[in-house]
Amino acid sequence: MIIAVLITVFLLFVPIFLTVSIYTDLEKKRIWFSLYVLHGIKIYGGYVSMYDQGFAFHLTKKKAVLLPYKELINAPNKFKITRGFSVVAFQYVAELGSELGSNMILAASLLRIASDFFGLYLKSEKQCDAYKGDIYFRLGWNNVKLSLRAVLVFNIALLMLAAFKIFLQKIWEWSVHERKSKQKS
Repeated sequence: MIIAVLITVFLLFVPIFLTVSIYTDLEKKRIWFSLYVLHGIKIYGGYVSMYDQGFAFHLTKKKAVLLPYKELINAPNKFKITRGFSVVAFQYVAELGSELGSNMILAASLLRIASDFFGLYLKSEKQCDAYKGDIYFRLGWNNVKLSLRAVLVFNIALLMLAAFKIFLQKIWEWSVHERKSKQKS
């Protein structure tokens, strides 16, 4: 019995590493993503494509979830549980084609500046251990590709606490709504 309790407590508080890989090809208008646990066990993957009114998340070969552009504004509010994740490593590679116009040099420069500020923010505010960003300007090429890899760390206890907080918040919102509807009637 004591061993089961110790194993449970260990599993609740041991750090779990989640690696998120994202690859974008603007010519194909797709974003591929994959999630790995412990740096190598793939738990999920798929791709996102654009359609006229928004994005289609292709979860399986036969199932896709549509996310309209209008709902993108509220999307960060639906994922408050992500506050329990810490970024320990982040890297990206951006490939910009010269055939897209002379503005690509300016875009590469602005991307480098934004990247440096984002790296400083991650290292100072989020205690990120490793940050690397590379930008390649490819001559005679007319595409933009972006590859991202982030390593996040979390533990089960923190996720359970965040889920419990969301659950309590929903109960509070429901009770406030019920009180207001009783006062109206």
